[in-house]
Amino acid sequence: MTQEFYSNGKLLISGEYAILDGALSLAVPTKFGQKMSVTANSNNKIHWKSLDDTNHIWFESNFDLDFKPLNTTSNNEIANTLSNILKAAQNLNDDFLRDAQGFTVDTHLDFPRDWGLGTSSTLINNIAQWAKVDAFQLLWNSFQG
Repeated sequence: MTQEFYSNGKLLISGEYAILDGALSLAVPTKFGQKMSVTANSNNKIHWKSLDDTNHIWFESNFDLDFKPLNTTSNNEIANTLSNILKAAQNLNDDFLRDAQGFTVDTHLDFPRDWGLGTSSTLINNIAQWAKVDAFQLLWNSFQG
């Protein structure tokens, strides 16, 4: 069974870094966003693959079922960040992936990564939908932002 999640990107009227310092801003949703497909498997691991708007794989990794990156990652920093997000999601929902036997997760952006429309915020929202947790709490627990 495959589950699919989608989150629209956002366009910020003021700079993102100013918002992180407490500035007010207006954000509007875009027609572009990120899709995430999750398919259960019995591989006893999570295989994660992220594609950009040209269907180029920009990140790929395997995780054990405790979200520890295995030695098959394309980027250790991204793998560790993703691991922390998944752990934070499980901390918010004890049932999230507790009895899992494995998953294949594919994410697909329909905008260029350098456009700044929310590569990480759409990912956070998609994972929050999957884990059935509050996206803002997951964001705070993952990035303190």
